[in-house]
Amino acid sequence: MQISTVQPIFKLELSHKVTPRIVIIAKYDGTHPCLTASAGYDKVIIHHPHGVVGGRAQRSDAHAEVSELNLSQAIIALAAAPLKEDCTRDILLIGSPTQILAYDVHDNSDLFFKEAPDGVNVITTGKVGKNTDILAIVGGNSSLIGLNGKREEVFWNVVSGKVAAIIPFDFDKDGENELIVGCEDSVIRVLKNNQFIIELAETGPVLCLSPISDVRFAYGLANGTIGVYEEGLRLWRVKSKQNVISLQWSGDWLACCWTNGRIDWRDSSGRVVKRVQLRSNAAGMLLADYRSVGVPDLVCVSDRGEVLGYPPHQDTTGFNAPKKFASEEDRLAITELMNKKQALMVELQHYEANSTSENSTFDIGHRPSSAMPTNTRLQVAITTNTEEGCIQLAISTNNETIVRAALILAEGVFETGETLAKHPPQGQLKPVLFIPLTPPKDVPIDVHIKALVGYADSEQFHIFELTKHLPRFSMYKLTDSTIKNITPGNVTFRITERLQRIYIWVNQNFLLDEKIELENEVQDLHLSFFCLRDRTQLDLEFSTDGQVKFKTDDIRLAGDLIQSLALFLNLTDLQVCVFFILKLYYIKLFLNYYK
Repeated sequence: MQISTVQPIFKLELSHKVTPRIVIIAKYDGTHPCLTASAGYDKVIIHHPHGVVGGRAQRSDAHAEVSELNLSQAIIALAAAPLKEDCTRDILLIGSPTQILAYDVHDNSDLFFKEAPDGVNVITTGKVGKNTDILAIVGGNSSLIGLNGKREEVFWNVVSGKVAAIIPFDFDKDGENELIVGCEDSVIRVLKNNQFIIELAETGPVLCLSPISDVRFAYGLANGTIGVYEEGLRLWRVKSKQNVISLQWSGDWLACCWTNGRIDWRDSSGRVVKRVQLRSNAAGMLLADYRSVGVPDLVCVSDRGEVLGYPPHQDTTGFNAPKKFASEEDRLAITELMNKKQALMVELQHYEANSTSENSTFDIGHRPSSAMPTNTRLQVAITTNTEEGCIQLAISTNNETIVRAALILAEGVFETGETLAKHPPQGQLKPVLFIPLTPPKDVPIDVHIKALVGYADSEQFHIFELTKHLPRFSMYKLTDSTIKNITPGNVTFRITERLQRIYIWVNQNFLLDEKIELENEVQDLHLSFFCLRDRTQLDLEFSTDGQVKFKTDDIRLAGDLIQSLALFLNLTDLQVCVFFILKLYYIKLFLNYYK
């Protein structure tokens, strides 16, 4: 499909370098938009084409329409919103490493000053829950704080990870906004009434979040992945070599701004339909009516201070109108038919080569290079290696052919990337090819396998593809339950559910040699697992009276188990008793923090 380009509708130069990801647009007088950005360690620049900004902001010598605001601390985040009561003017929020400043640019006054002991990573604004006031929502190293215009903490919560992105979003469609929080621990969380109601595990640290519609939002990860969720289900995702700076819903497409200055527009399936390239790396992308014409434009800012504005819709008339693309259904049908055609052509070539091989007399040294038995199948078994502390993929075929090489694609598994190639030397070929996997986190993983299959002396090989699913707790090997677990940490709770459902949950979420089956409804279930990752023991105890006990010293594992079981059983509320012994150095850190 041909990709069209877009022409900007306005250009301007700020004559200042801009810090990436610290760019906003605000109306400090309540009417005219001003582009505001960080221009270094402790300097904020304000572009004011419709008026003059006074007070502490000094007119820049490099640009007549730019004012500079110098601070005494590093600038980490910027945001703006009308925080004052009965006032439509935006208040500039400046986040520093240990404090938050709310500054009224129009009146040249400080609305409030707030210390942030947990640090400041990101600031956003909006209405949350039943609060009718617009709040300043601050994400720190391990916390979330909601502040009103009077500096009062409306809510506070702990997050198990450094907060990198926040958006207010009505996730459950109850008319009240929840908070969608993206963290560096590769999890997207939804906060409602000061409680996390859902967690979406991803394959990398979350860099940005952006609302699309009432039910959809987009996300970007540090590994170059972007995608779209709809009501907690991922619709699509794509991978790039660059990191995303910003995501904005522009017109009928999702606009994506990348660190290298590339901006592309993607349709509902993630395909690129338009693309432009800035002259330097990107610093930010915003959707705002910067020309004050009643229509929002896509305002793109480079790190050299170049600002370009693009329309949300491309003109569909005139000589330079873009070509009309086929509908989504037509494109999908054409792609599917082309794939089928290619597969049939390859299969026909295989049959012709095999027919020639069978009807002719060849010795092993003169076997056709593309010969392959028609009944060849790729076989993949998943086993555990206790000594190496990993999962092993055993790849083989069902006949005398061998697997010459294999390419494994799995997100979040390999330290050096998302792919692993295994190709033993010619003299070390074996009937079975073993590939070790060590998932660092307890998340379900789809492993895509592409294997080159042929004879040991073949020069050409056939490609076989297969996908295997690894359950969430695949790094735990079932062991003898008679071994006593001396682990003091445990969580206990009570559920009203048949043991048959528990057996189904265990079979779906753990990697077992054989599925466990219920033999007696009145018999308790006790399972012991050996963690391949850190060689610790995990015990699961389910009583017929509904009492459940998980014994482990890993509090994160206990939380993951409870969340997985609650999601499977569709539980909304669960009272849990937790017992863990804090280590001494944790207590020391706690005391030092509050001295």
